Amino acid sequence: MHIIAPRYILSPETIHTGLAIAFDTKICAIDTPEILKKRYPNADFYEFDGVLLPTFANPHVHLEFSANRATLSYGDFIPWLYSVIKNREELLPRCDETCLQEAIHSMLHTGTTAIGQISSYGDELEVCAASPLQVRYFVEIIGSNAAAADVMYASFLERFHQAKKVENPRFKVGVAIHSPYSVHYILAKRALEIAKKYDTLVSVHFMESLAERQWLDNGTGEFAKFFDELLGQKRPVNDAMEFLELFSDVRTLFVHMIYANDIELARIKSYNAAVIHCPVSNRLLGNGVLDLERIAPLPWTLATDGLSSNYTLNMYEEMRAALFMHPDFNAVQIAKELIVRTTRVGHELLGFAGGVIKKEAPATFQLVTLPKDLANEDDIYLHLILHTQKPEVVYIEGERYGK
Repeated sequence: MHIIAPRYILSPETIHTGLAIAFDTKICAIDTPEILKKRYPNADFYEFDGVLLPTFANPHVHLEFSANRATLSYGDFIPWLYSVIKNREELLPRCDETCLQEAIHSMLHTGTTAIGQISSYGDELEVCAASPLQVRYFVEIIGSNAAAADVMYASFLERFHQAKKVENPRFKVGVAIHSPYSVHYILAKRALEIAKKYDTLVSVHFMESLAERQWLDNGTGEFAKFFDELLGQKRPVNDAMEFLELFSDVRTLFVHMIYANDIELARIKSYNAAVIHCPVSNRLLGNGVLDLERIAPLPWTLATDGLSSNYTLNMYEEMRAALFMHPDFNAVQIAKELIVRTTRVGHELLGFAGGVIKKEAPATFQLVTLPKDLANEDDIYLHLILHTQKPEVVYIEGERYGK
């Protein structure tokens, strides 16, 4: 048994002072240090002059591209996409087991203990399944050519069942539909039937770029040249609303959503759905900023996306970006919301226990130092985001990682 008495505990919604937690793999009790020491006289006792708060969930990452640092082209979505296609045969082999382990290590030691991994090829399956993180492993399907649908579906199905073989309470399988511009209606429908059969979570990129909006609406814009050059495709394979209707009866994480129109938003709001906001990726690929007020009351949280469109997998960096990209919100108020959404809400959306500090919850949390001159307790959430690069220590079900 262990007891930690921090200066502050974030539940995450509420700031608590004068309390400690007693834990083994779960949080056994929350009370004053004096009471807990009497109740558990043989427990290790540790005082911490800082904040104890839940760990983060990062529900949308692409670990297979974790070798990228400066190979891919940023600034605009279509040039970036061309660079992915040009360089992926060189980038993917560079992300070997060591590279994948380093990416997971970087997330763990910056406070993230639950992820949603979008798996395009399946090469990272064993590393993800063996990691200490909670992993929602989204097996992705992609392919806009109807003639190749059977081959693409067979590949998806094989990778899905390979992942199901190693499923356990900390490693859960999901289904990822790449996007309405890149997955033929028939292929998306067949993959979603698998999601329904196994009652599993779904992820889909939706209306990430203006190019996607123009292509799906009118068959115009930068995607017209892209699809003609690469696939000889003269028109989009999906109508956006017909594609969207495929998701009416599955639990879905809609990723990006910057260019979703009012009709699409109204439909998604009637679904069992949530929005994943990736501010750094959106900025680097020139896609603009998600309107958080417009998507309300849909649940939403932050994700880093992959290192193919980000410079880090650190959720503190992602929260800092969100803080400055949404200037219409009061800084103190949105900081608190960002902490709550990246902890409790993120875990809930991925379907994992955690993200909260309460009795019987997993003993999964992080310890973070604060500026010594903090004067106003209500500003804790803001200063956590402004001043933290990584926590001092991370615990996963009572196991300590860090100093």
